[in-house]
Amino acid sequence: MENQLITRKTGIMIEGGAMRSVFAAGVLDFFMEKKIEVPNVLAVSAGAYAGMNYVSGQRGRLVDAVIKPLEQEKYMGPATFMKKGTFFDMDYLFDVVPRKLAPFDFKTFCNSTKRFLINTTDCHTGESVYYDEFESEEQFWKICRAANSLPFISKISHINGIPMLDGGMADALPISRVIEEGWEKVVIILTRKSDYRKKYRHFYMMLLRFVYHRYPQFIKTVAGRNQKYNACLDEIERMEKEGRALVFRPSRMTVSNNESNVDTLMEYYQHGYEEAMRREEEICNFLMT
Repeated sequence: MENQLITRKTGIMIEGGAMRSVFAAGVLDFFMEKKIEVPNVLAVSAGAYAGMNYVSGQRGRLVDAVIKPLEQEKYMGPATFMKKGTFFDMDYLFDVVPRKLAPFDFKTFCNSTKRFLINTTDCHTGESVYYDEFESEEQFWKICRAANSLPFISKISHINGIPMLDGGMADALPISRVIEEGWEKVVIILTRKSDYRKKYRHFYMMLLRFVYHRYPQFIKTVAGRNQKYNACLDEIERMEKEGRALVFRPSRMTVSNNESNVDTLMEYYQHGYEEAMRREEEICNFLMT
């Protein structure tokens, strides 16, 4: 599919979800295989690990960077938390892997005709902060680390001196940003099944108020997160019915945020690839009309 035939007002929005992001990688690897070039990519949290490879044109890299390392290195879990203070070994994921084990092509990423957006959550304001320009590879990985720093299981990151946590806490499904960008068509990759709705978790909020009491606006944002998320799902369904959104969701299976079984993750990745392959004609018709 020729890139110039797809309007610049078209984008891809990728939901996060830690290890569930392998589903999105499967979808995008099919896009790369078929040379389906969408000019804008908006990735939330772990969705960035799928989206960045699409921009740099590194088909299959997520398998090498996220799934295969688990055969040798259990980079998540209670032992990692006791040693590093984080459930996921962020140093391993955002330093060792992209520089040594599965090198990320930052030069091609920067020179790509595609635009990449990622968000973090400002702990002071509770608002989403978006980035689409990266001064250096070091800054890029610093932002990606902050964008994936979930409360409790990750340390607060600082960007320009501002405390930041996972972008999905303020904007897990950033439909408002899609509208602000003026995208007329959007491919949306969700990582949960169609019947999922987010619930308010009382115990979680009680702990959040205790641990993050210095950030009242952040607490307020998280308290309304389930309502915002579900409202965004409703809006996505409306956009889908109106023909403005093409939505991919896992159907036959789902995995947990912290799934570490290599075979299960490979099956979930393959599920994403097969969903895109099954809908190839639909993809082309959506993007070209």
